This record gives sequence, C-alpha cells and structure tokens, in this order.
Amino acid sequence: MSAISALVQSNAVHMMTDTLLYVHGKVVQTDFPKCLPIRGMRAAIASTGPASFSYLLAEMLANSCATFDQVVAKDREWFHGAFDWYIEHERVGASEYATVVLVGWLEAEDRPAAFAIELSNGGEKLKWVRENSAHTDPDSVAHDLVELPILANPTPPIEDLLAAGWPIGVNRDSRDAELDLLHMMEIQRRRRATDGIYYVGGHAVLTTVTREGVSQRAVHRWREDRAGKKIRPKPMDWTGWRARRVAA
Repeated sequence: MSAISALVQSNAVHMMTDTLLYVHGKVVQTDFPKCLPIRGMRAAIASTGPASFSYLLAEMLANSCATFDQVVAKDREWFHGAFDWYIEHERVGASEYATVVLVGWLEAEDRPAAFAIELSNGGEKLKWVRENSAHTDPDSVAHDLVELPILANPTPPIEDLLAAGWPIGVNRDSRDAELDLLHMMEIQRRRRATDGIYYVGGHAVLTTVTREGVSQRAVHRWREDRAGKKIRPKPMDWTGWRARRVAA
C-alpha cells in the first residue's frame, strides 16, 4: 500500500506521495520515487499497487502523448489494457489492484487538474472495494478516468480526519498545500492495511504542476523508518504537530 493525496488550486495542482518500497510486508527501500514527471509535458503520475506500474505508464504516455490533454483523453480500455499487460508480463498473472493518479496542466483550458482511475484484474467491484478501500462507497469507485478536485488514497474515515484535526470545508485556494497534504499523509501513515501492517513512510514528496512546469521536493523524512524493519508510527499530538508545522 502506498499513500497518495492531491489538491487542485486555481494556479497549481499538488500531489504528495510516500517513498516506501516493500516486498511481502518487508521494507526494502525507504527512498523509492513513486511520483514521476511524464517526459515532455507538464504532468506527473503516481500509482498505488505494484511499485513499477507507474514507471511503465509514464513511459507509455510520454511515447504516445504530447500534452496532458491527450493523456486524460485516453479511455478506460487503454488503462485496463496497460494494466493487464503489466500483470501478465511482470507479475505472472497475480491478482492485483491499483489506483492511478494523474496531475497536470490542461492546455486547451489553461488550468491545472487531477484525475484518477481504479484498476483491478479480477474480482467483483463490491468485493474489491470492501477488501481494499473499506471507507469508499462502491458506487464512488473510479472505474473510468474521473477528474477530482481533491483526493486521498487510501481514504481515511471521517472519524480519523476529525480526530486528527484535518481542516474540513476549507476553500481549496485557502489551503496550504504542503501542510494539508502532509497532515493527510500522517493520518494515512497511521492506518493499518487489511493485513494489519503499516505501509506508509520513508519520505513525503510534494510534486507541484503549474503553467511553468513540474517541480518536486521532499518535505518530510520519517527518520525512524529503516529497510528491513517494520514501520511503527509514533503516537501523535495532532494539535501540537500542526502548530509546530505552521510556526516552522
């Protein structure tokens, strides 16, 4: 499980990803890039699920598209076809699922945007959602590429957001993208996956796309995370944490 969150504002779109790479629940790398700029355009891509799938998609999209507009014009069959090919050739037909998130600048409308699509190579929609996205209404799963103003995957339940003091009902342009997306990732970090293991950590990397281009920077490092060790999130004083980040 990876963590992705995104926020669209009037002059930029931001995406935050973690950098943990793991095999069978064991951390093997803490600085694995998960959000990739798409070569030749103002856009970036990230994916949950198999770690290298976004690398394949980034290359395929760079080779077949010149703009972000062309990327998001791809239909569901294109994305599902790429996913099925990847699973067959790279994962030996294993049952897999992934959430693909695309952020970029739409040339025709001269604005930033974020899109997402859910991919799975087996299982009914309701069963898949219940097992892998427990707090999402099955009717809300993005089986087609859909545009979203703000997103988080995995999506924490509302009780977790309220308990952590994550600001709800705030105008998107009034948000501090770095602070609010890192706050979301700290909440995601403290959610166990269905196997009871914590999977979010390493570094928090913020990718921003504007009219001028794509920029990326690490905004936080969880120094306690180590390859070969289990992820053990520290207890959090949410009020104090946010106050310290605002003051920094």
